[in-house]
Amino acid sequence: MSAAVAPLDEALERAAEAPVILVATDYDGVLAPFDADPMKATPVAGAIDTLRSLASLPGVHVAVVSGRDLTTLRTLTEIGEDEPIVLIGSHGAESSSAAVREAMEAAAVTPDDEATLAELRSDIEALVKEHHSDAHIELKSAAVVVHVRGLPREVGDAAIADARRVALDHPGVKVLKGKSVLELSVSHADKGSAVTALGRHVDAVARVYLGDDVTDEDAFTRMRRPEDLTVKVGTGSTAARYRVDDEPAAAALLSRLEQLCSATRDAS
Repeated sequence: MSAAVAPLDEALERAAEAPVILVATDYDGVLAPFDADPMKATPVAGAIDTLRSLASLPGVHVAVVSGRDLTTLRTLTEIGEDEPIVLIGSHGAESSSAAVREAMEAAAVTPDDEATLAELRSDIEALVKEHHSDAHIELKSAAVVVHVRGLPREVGDAAIADARRVALDHPGVKVLKGKSVLELSVSHADKGSAVTALGRHVDAVARVYLGDDVTDEDAFTRMRRPEDLTVKVGTGSTAARYRVDDEPAAAALLSRLEQLCSATRDAS
């Protein structure tokens, strides 16, 4: 964990004491280290079991939030449809929670958005085929993503720059730059809106959110109540209040939170 272990542990203790708590975490770069093959990004050992233990405690609600589409997120986490853990995919545009889906209806993709996405996908596929064959394309329900992880920096930067220029030819496309990835989306959803909607639905007194990327900043900036605990995983500027070094540190933090929540509820 970071050097500020004591203050962070104190914040975890305060959050654990809340009668109703929402624990939400990003997937890639938090629960799972990155991999050159996105479908091989597997969770840190024990991390998903920790989330299951948290979700089994009274007054504790758990969500995994990702830019991944919902089907892929369920495949990677192996969290079953009958489990209480909420999955939020496509930056909030998809969710296993009916309450989140209802709250995000205003951000739903329109027929015009779908037409734009079809044109965008065609242009990006042509770009990669003709000029950046080493890059990888991921197609989502509301986005097309260019992955350059594992490529030489100058090669990856060139592919990202060209993909960004293609996006400029399509009005209304949202450009999201992540770690070795560029997502071009027609969705109007964001992680912060989806997580806060879930928090309202469960009447969370405290909200905990772990994220590593720029797309998680929407959640960090929305969670400013004294009871909230936001954690940036890794380097880079952030609006999060705390920071840990890497995915194993994030898994250790979640494990510590589970211990504190369990102890608090056993004592009550």
